[in-house]
Amino acid sequence: MTDAEGKVLFSAEAGEGVDVSSHPFAANAGAFVSVGSDYNIAHPLVQGGRQVGHAMVGIDRRYVRNTMAGIFTDIGISLCVAILIVLELTLLVLSLTVARSIGLMRRLMHAVSEGDFSASIATRGRDDLGRVIDAMNGINAEINRRFRALVATGGAVERLREGRVFGEAGAYRPVQVLRAGDVQYPLFFFIFGVELSRPFFPLFVRDLYDPSLGIDASIAIAMPMSVWVVAMLFTTPLAPTLIRRLGTRNTLLLGMAPTSVGLIATAFATGFVELIVWRCVTAAGFGLVTAAILVRLAITAPERRRALNIGVFVTATGGGSICATAIGGILAERLGYENTFIVGATIVFVAMTITFGFLSSEEGVGTGVGTPTHRRRLGIYSSPRFMTFMALSALPSRTVLTGFLFFLVPLYLDSLDFGGAAIGRTMMVYFLVLLVMNQAAALIADRFQNHGMLIVVGGISVAAGCLLFVSTTDALLLACGVALIGLGQSFVMTPQVAVLPTYFRSETEAFGTGPVTAAFRVVERAGSIAGPLLAGSIVAFAGLQHAGRLLGYGIAATTLLLALLLIVGVFTRRR
Repeated sequence: MTDAEGKVLFSAEAGEGVDVSSHPFAANAGAFVSVGSDYNIAHPLVQGGRQVGHAMVGIDRRYVRNTMAGIFTDIGISLCVAILIVLELTLLVLSLTVARSIGLMRRLMHAVSEGDFSASIATRGRDDLGRVIDAMNGINAEINRRFRALVATGGAVERLREGRVFGEAGAYRPVQVLRAGDVQYPLFFFIFGVELSRPFFPLFVRDLYDPSLGIDASIAIAMPMSVWVVAMLFTTPLAPTLIRRLGTRNTLLLGMAPTSVGLIATAFATGFVELIVWRCVTAAGFGLVTAAILVRLAITAPERRRALNIGVFVTATGGGSICATAIGGILAERLGYENTFIVGATIVFVAMTITFGFLSSEEGVGTGVGTPTHRRRLGIYSSPRFMTFMALSALPSRTVLTGFLFFLVPLYLDSLDFGGAAIGRTMMVYFLVLLVMNQAAALIADRFQNHGMLIVVGGISVAAGCLLFVSTTDALLLACGVALIGLGQSFVMTPQVAVLPTYFRSETEAFGTGPVTAAFRVVERAGSIAGPLLAGSIVAFAGLQHAGRLLGYGIAATTLLLALLLIVGVFTRRR
């Protein structure tokens, strides 16, 4: 504060050794003056129409620079997310209006070339392709009309029936094209809506924590993340049966509906127990949807295209996770946690609309996949080699994902005064690296045929990322730590599944490929459940930094032990 002549009357910076009178000020109202590391702006003080002094406010240059950088980064991320969403919507429209129609016409022409005249395409639009389809249907209907007229006149039709199928009763079989892309678009928006809360969910739980429950705050924050996986375990096995009875579309809608309701109810949850209940509802629907889509991709794809179809799942989930993690933190910072959950529920409803429009209600009815016997499901767990590999590879990789990345990273960044948008940007790096490197890791593994080495390298990268992350406060180094975790996970995830038939050939022959892969997934789920609880327990006793270091050292130890067992040939020798 100064008087009209510029003499300093009061300063919040005044103290020993501070000469505030040497600070220049802006003579004109609203003008800035640069002072060292600060910007100063002066506001005139007027009393009775006469200026009696100035109120000068100093703003730290670094604060202005960091704030503006954050705003520009948020704008850039929002633009990238918007581009991805527009791209998905464009592909959706093209698939709905062009690709599907062309696929249906090809299927009808193939049927006619094979002598099947009983098929017809259901048209929905009046565009050019729709008119072409109507013309094709008309030609097919005319062929069937003439055949029925020939039958009515008592003409010789037996030779015509040889190797041909006609719509003799006037009823036509609808032509269907089962494409992997039909589930890619609803899956993208579904994952986008559900994962929108990923950057801030531990912080949201912390706000609802009730000390009267008698549970440590860190463990309580981890509990909703663990019960999420438990709820998924209950609904995932139901997918094949529900598809066989209700069809793929109705099964997906049956899973998406409680997911959307659960997200809305989570936004309005007023207590910790209520939050747990609604997270279970959301997770139950999430598990059913993801399992149903995987089953649908498996039962509709030819053997040679099965891996490509699974790639559709990886691409859709990866793209949805990147968009959700990036924009979720920004929305939470601008709209609040509760409104962000509601936005997520709205996006899930969009996924339901796409599902209803893209898939036929009859698709998948009566189909199913084989179910192994009880002995074949549980027998694999009696193999010491298999369980050792799981304990040193699958279990740690999932533990670090849910315990470190999803639980500890948001809390640690919050302790460094990172906002929701900054937390989302940092976590987005993981999904971005994973999406880019996942296919590259698979190609490297197939090229060198040394999946074990890739798993070891990935484990070391994950451990290094964990240790780097909790050892710095620099935003760039924090992002590098998350990137190392994403790089390591991309090196581990694909080779882990690929080595099962090779490392456990005798177990695969005894129990089957399906039970071995299913057992691997069960152990992964167990790691997902244990990760947040383990991390929360360590945080409760040792703090965030020590918890991160212990998890990093634990991953390093299990990776080195796995490397030692690979060197001596424990898994590569045939038993």
